[in-house]
Amino acid sequence: VRALPAEQKRAPAARTDAQQAAAKLLAFVGAESRSLRLHFSALVAVPFAHGAHVFMPATALDRGLLLRLLATLQKRLGRFDDKCVHATQAFFETLPAHGGLSLPQLDAALSRAKQVGVESRAFERRLEVS
Repeated sequence: VRALPAEQKRAPAARTDAQQAAAKLLAFVGAESRSLRLHFSALVAVPFAHGAHVFMPATALDRGLLLRLLATLQKRLGRFDDKCVHATQAFFETLPAHGGLSLPQLDAALSRAKQVGVESRAFERRLEVS
């Protein structure tokens, strides 16, 4: 685990789409996640968290990577979060199952996740009234 951040410091590069997408997903999930540091490495096969560090494979941006990151973030936050559920639903509704993604596609999916949240709260209010 200590070698992975050291590797990143040795070879700083321009931010990839996957790194930008991960930062957007962190911002969407909420305030607690902002204290987490993301590290991307070719040495990592699957996302995992260690302390305040989240390690990600340095691969192309796709729906599977986003879903694995989302699951890792939810585990790391240590609590159930509706935003993670809303994002998961939006990813399955709007993002292609196979192939790469662009940042505008992710932006559209996160917008859909916000809509899912609004729809969910409206549904819950209707249940409370009934």
